[in-house]
Amino acid sequence: MLPKLLSEVFEEYLIKNQRLKWNTVDGRTRAWGKLIRAKGNMLISDFTYDDAEDFQVFLFNQGLAPGAVRSYIKKVRPVINWAWFKGYREGDPFKGLKLPKVPQKEIRVYSDAELCGMLASATILWQARIIAAASAGLRKSEVLNLTVKDVDFEKGLIKIQPKKKTDYTWLWSPKNYEVRRLPLTENLNSLLVRILEELPTGQPYLMLTAKRCWWLQQLKKQGKMNPRMMGIPDDNFSRPFKRILKQAEISDGCFHDLRKTAITKWLLSDLAPQEVQKLAGHSDVETTLNYYAACRTDIIDRARQSWANIGATGLEPATS
Repeated sequence: MLPKLLSEVFEEYLIKNQRLKWNTVDGRTRAWGKLIRAKGNMLISDFTYDDAEDFQVFLFNQGLAPGAVRSYIKKVRPVINWAWFKGYREGDPFKGLKLPKVPQKEIRVYSDAELCGMLASATILWQARIIAAASAGLRKSEVLNLTVKDVDFEKGLIKIQPKKKTDYTWLWSPKNYEVRRLPLTENLNSLLVRILEELPTGQPYLMLTAKRCWWLQQLKKQGKMNPRMMGIPDDNFSRPFKRILKQAEISDGCFHDLRKTAITKWLLSDLAPQEVQKLAGHSDVETTLNYYAACRTDIIDRARQSWANIGATGLEPATS
């Protein structure tokens, strides 16, 4: 088999793996670009463990945080392993490389007061977006790609499901390609009914403005709608949400924290972790369990009480 350069391997990888989601492609493209800048466009068969170490040093020298360094290495390895399976090289040169440790961040959960503050500062459309994420645990991409057919008003359900390319919809699928059924709360139901009443004829998307949806449809007809647009069909998203947070006098947080809020509330309502995993669409229950300690605010009190119970058995400190 002819030897291949790093750039040639990645080009073929993208051609053979066209089902990858746009954000995965974007992340791996940036990571592979850094790899080439670090080591040059060398033959992939010559890439060794020493080169893997050099790449990690290169990332640190760029001033990247440990979490970013880990992320870039994790995005490079699937391509390396694909090249191994294809016979372009032998083994995984990153095997055994000690990655930097990253402190676990505290999970941000919005309080009821903060949620009320957001809703008071938001338009009807943004109220629906916020409640969909905070009550049904939808990701941003899932919120923006929600259509009329995804909502069962009679049964009180939201269905997260793939979309086919049609005259009115573009190709899209959930993160893990799984179909999920989620609760439709009364307040979200009311908001969606109001949005539905004003929805232009032929527009299936509930969480997009008529102007934005029309523009995207024009791009789709011209073949100019790229996968990134399909995944996040509203590119003016972060700025309005930050403005809502500011008006609500919330100094930190992001839209994804609304989903985290929903997950913690499910766990606090005594749903089993496996049930929450299914609702959240996590690929494994370990991801779900990361939320458990964060949402159980009574852990310290219960731990203190356990020692108090021991003390009551005669282990109290001696008194003079």
